[in-house]
Amino acid sequence: MRKMWCIFVFFCLTATLGSAFPQESLTVSEDAFMNTRAMFQKRYAPACSSCICGERNEEPRIVGGTLASMNAFPWLARLIYHNSFGCGASLINDRYVVSAAHCIKGFMWFMFRVTFGEHDRCDRSQRPFTRYVTKVIAQDFSLNDLTDDIALLKISSPVTYSHAVRPVCLPKNPERTYENTKSVVAGWGATGENKNWSCILLEAELPVLSHEQCQNTKYNASRIKETMLCAGFPETAHKDACTGDSGGPLVSETPDHVYELIGIVSWGYGCARVGYPGVYTRVTKYLGWIQDNTDDACYCRDE
Repeated sequence: MRKMWCIFVFFCLTATLGSAFPQESLTVSEDAFMNTRAMFQKRYAPACSSCICGERNEEPRIVGGTLASMNAFPWLARLIYHNSFGCGASLINDRYVVSAAHCIKGFMWFMFRVTFGEHDRCDRSQRPFTRYVTKVIAQDFSLNDLTDDIALLKISSPVTYSHAVRPVCLPKNPERTYENTKSVVAGWGATGENKNWSCILLEAELPVLSHEQCQNTKYNASRIKETMLCAGFPETAHKDACTGDSGGPLVSETPDHVYELIGIVSWGYGCARVGYPGVYTRVTKYLGWIQDNTDDACYCRDE
């Protein structure tokens, strides 16, 4: 029996599974090695801005679908397609936001714009800080198996950082799984299945599940890939992302009290259903890809 699987944006879909990624062996010449070393040095060169990433505008607290404080997540942005709110996104440097690939798949990229520094998206008296999208870089995302659900959007001009607009940090350790750690998801999505999207920014604190824990939920185990991360309460399902939260950030606080982007809201079976935690794109699996495609931007320090 087939089930309807919901991507947390405009639609639900019937998904099937099946993908293979062959690996190739490479012979590295001395010239290639020198070029690779230069690329590595460039990739991890000191930030070209004196700012600090991942600084939240309030002390962390336990929340669950509650109102977020004003500008609590200064990296959180909204993707607007034509005149309609579609997805969330996260500012990672002065020129790029990262979102879910399914948010832009099938749409005309030049009709997207990105808004920053918002709290009440329905408040027309406040004009949001806005940039247009000039380039979209996406993985080979497939609606069949929902893998590689990540996209980079380059904006028309660098953002000016302020109290309300600052980037989130990318994870330092690509091998970290974050299992059993606390995370926070935020967005303007629906407050429940068949309910309206929120005007005010909402946030919820969720535990990150291990890969094995997620495979042992009601999802088909083969559907949960290594590039995915699950967070939530499968036994009680009292907190979850929902429709309209797609592409938004799942963040975790480091011991240095900065926030890392560990997940991107991707998909799930309904919203807050028992046995079905939210599924996120695991950002640590794409750090090299992100760095390679944003080398024309300035990153902030993480400490």
